[in-house]
Amino acid sequence: MKFELNPELDRAALANRLKADRRIQIPNILKTEHAERLTECIEKEIPWSFTYYDDKGPGIIEQHNLEKVPPKDMQALQNSIYKQAIDGFGYAYGLLHQSDATRTQGQIPAVLNDFYQFLAGPEMRDFIVAVLDDSSIRQVDAQATRFGPGNFLGYHNDQMHGAHRRCAYVFNFTRRWRPDWNGYLHFFDENGNGNVAYKPGFNVLNLFKVPQAHAVACIPPYAAAYRYAVSGWYRAGVAPNRNTVQVAETELETDARAPA
Repeated sequence: MKFELNPELDRAALANRLKADRRIQIPNILKTEHAERLTECIEKEIPWSFTYYDDKGPGIIEQHNLEKVPPKDMQALQNSIYKQAIDGFGYAYGLLHQSDATRTQGQIPAVLNDFYQFLAGPEMRDFIVAVLDDSSIRQVDAQATRFGPGNFLGYHNDQMHGAHRRCAYVFNFTRRWRPDWNGYLHFFDENGNGNVAYKPGFNVLNLFKVPQAHAVACIPPYAAAYRYAVSGWYRAGVAPNRNTVQVAETELETDARAPA
């Protein structure tokens, strides 16, 4: 499937907003019919793993193993995740990563794979270069995420030595969401005050410069939908590693660290 950006996007105006605020939310980012098909894929075709961070560090339970985990063990794991998050970094959510090194089981559905190629292709890269006003952009990584009740992404700023991250992106594919279901992408100032928060939405792109303190608020047990997204970072060119492949004159680099 060939994906295309909404041709009515005003790149100059978006660049000005991003320069002023360091973050923007862009509605109707893709052609509507393309967003509809990708959302259908994300909702119905992905073998979701469970990824988390506890006191032992990052972990992943693949979909085919989730049903084998006894309820008491899953509850103990959840308690460990929440305990870690009290005074440190933590996260818990559904994941399908682009990288074979991280996605040890499960195939990427064809439509989602086409979208990953689009993210690394010339149309999207040119858009990011124009809006970010940064011609050094050469790489992108990607992962699909699903946040449901109890899921969250803790406070962090995406800064990682040697990663050359220039901006983070979050393509939202959530059809229905109530404000009291949380799951918002929150941004914080130097005093920890949250002055901006982006609601999960459909066919919406959140784009923000790195570093920038943010988090995804924990979703309560009464939330009746999932927060779906494809997210990652656009990076400056660096030497390829074993998880880097050449796609449409752009190196696609993968990274297992937490998305927005």
